[in-house]
Amino acid sequence: MITEEKIKLLYEKGSVGVGNLFNNNYLEQLQKIKNELFKEFPYGQDDQLNKKNSSDFVRPGSHMIWDLIDRSPIFSKILDNENIKKISTRVLGANYNVASFYIRKTPRINEKLNPHIDYQGGLSFSILLDDIKENEGETFFYPRSHKLPPPPFVDFKKNSVHPVSITGKLGDTFFWFPDCWHGRNENLNDKETTILMCHLGNSNYPTKDPIGRMRNYNNKKIASENKENNKFLHEFFKFFGRAPNSILRHIIYCIAYFKLKGLSNFAISKNTIYTRKKYGDSKIDSFSIINYLKVINPSKTITIIIKNFIKLILGKRLVGKIKKS
Repeated sequence: MITEEKIKLLYEKGSVGVGNLFNNNYLEQLQKIKNELFKEFPYGQDDQLNKKNSSDFVRPGSHMIWDLIDRSPIFSKILDNENIKKISTRVLGANYNVASFYIRKTPRINEKLNPHIDYQGGLSFSILLDDIKENEGETFFYPRSHKLPPPPFVDFKKNSVHPVSITGKLGDTFFWFPDCWHGRNENLNDKETTILMCHLGNSNYPTKDPIGRMRNYNNKKIASENKENNKFLHEFFKFFGRAPNSILRHIIYCIAYFKLKGLSNFAISKNTIYTRKKYGDSKIDSFSIINYLKVINPSKTITIIIKNFIKLILGKRLVGKIKKS
């Protein structure tokens, strides 16, 4: 059940568990279809939706099936769930878009997927499609990290917050901000575990996925609704709102979104890309530049900046060739 306290915790900590939002009969059907899909695609799909025939990973440590809604109508019922629509609308507005919707299967693997962020101003949710315990390939989050620098620039010894794993029973659902530090734990058991993941953006989020395919679901009643946009704001937040590996772009976004209230409130009112609604409480919506700066690792940051500068001068292709030689 989605309560106001759950929404408050989401904004406060960057992630929240809401329990099981589905009935047992539906979950049994969902698990059956999921098992059938991975029987057909034991190693998942590549980014072009082709069947993989080898156990190597397209994404670190996991096999993915991307086009779920095309393959079975049972998955679209998740997006029609009233509780999911309630919290998505509260955070993103009524006409939000689905950025991606997929299943991740994690076999036995003794490597973690390191903490990272995706994009800012969005919303994601995960649904456990198996009973999952710690160290069974579960996702983990660092509470309150959505107001801190991207993980590559952080001195984790200075960060007193420890990761929290999302474990539980089949159907347990978790909402989280994609700009919250997250990763995947090892799977130390022989049991393969599966999680359904969905990433959302507001009505101006792109309607094509990274490979150019039109997404087959959004929450819009009228396609032209809420498309009014300010060109400057759109380009500004588009550039600064997706910067998982740039500390400069990331902190500029945070200052613009959290500190420049007039700018950010106007951008939110226009459903500008990579913006989500604020909670509406000054304490929860606050941002501390001091807290942001004090967890930065200077040597890591300088090293990354130098590497990025070299890539900019030489080009990514040439740098890649140098690494291989």
